[in-house]
Formats: sequence, C-alpha cells, structure tokens
Amino acid sequence: MFQLLPGTGVLLPHRAGTLRFGMSEHTARWALSTICDIRTQSVCGAAWAFSGDYLGLTIDVLGAPEGNHAQRLGYVELGRSPCDSSGEEPQGPALVPVLHEGIDLFGRPRHDVASHLPSDSRVNHGLGRTGGYIQSIGLRSPYWAIPYGSETV
Repeated sequence: MFQLLPGTGVLLPHRAGTLRFGMSEHTARWALSTICDIRTQSVCGAAWAFSGDYLGLTIDVLGAPEGNHAQRLGYVELGRSPCDSSGEEPQGPALVPVLHEGIDLFGRPRHDVASHLPSDSRVNHGLGRTGGYIQSIGLRSPYWAIPYGSETV
C-alpha cells in the first residue's frame, strides 16, 4: 500500500521507506528501486525525473530545480495504468491501495472519495464516467510550485 503524506511525501509499500520532499535524487531512486525498476525521464522544469511501475501503478518522481530545495525531490505522482491496450480508463479498484486519511483513493469510485482528497493535490478524474475511478494523483513539495494543468483540484 502507498500512503499520501501531504507536505511530506509518499510512504512506499513493503517498508521501502518514504519518498520525502527535499530528499536527494540518489536517495529517492534507491527507495523506489527497492519495489520496482526505474526509468529515467526528461520533464521540462524539473532538475531530474524518473518513474517506475508497481502492480498497475506508475510512480513519477521529479526533482525541483530552484529555491532552497534546489535539485531535491519536489513532486510525486501515482497513476493507474490502463486495464488493457485499448487505453480505456479502469472501471474498478486498483490492485494496490493508495491511502489518504485511511481511505483508499484508487479503491472506491471518485464520487465516494472526493471529500478525502488532499487539498493541494493534482488529480486526474478520468473521463468522468458514472462510477469511474480516479486515474492519478500527485503531491508537490510545499517549497516548489509547479504549474498544474486542467486537472487541478
């Protein structure tokens, strides 16, 4: 299970540790690599970026480029993978719980969890089908402001 810790980061499953805002790239890579393989990415506005897949979830990790936390962990996003090659959004719960305030945000329909979403999170609600599930949720460091798209909550 993953646990969202707004203002702090994301607790990883299997005692892999916490992706803690402000940690170094090396330490963040090590923590995530204990549960999945890592892929380096290039993201505009980030000092560094990498991702990994874990049981149907993609974990994106970005480093902040400026300010007091220069090149430190600044953003983590958990996203659900499509159920199949059709690209259709998943219509059921995720295999791995993603908890906030004891509620599995990817385990219940979006309308059931709306009031439990972290106030400063970036959320992709999917296509808006009745009974659909949240597709991704991201948390950012309180020290790094990144532009959010239309998914902002």
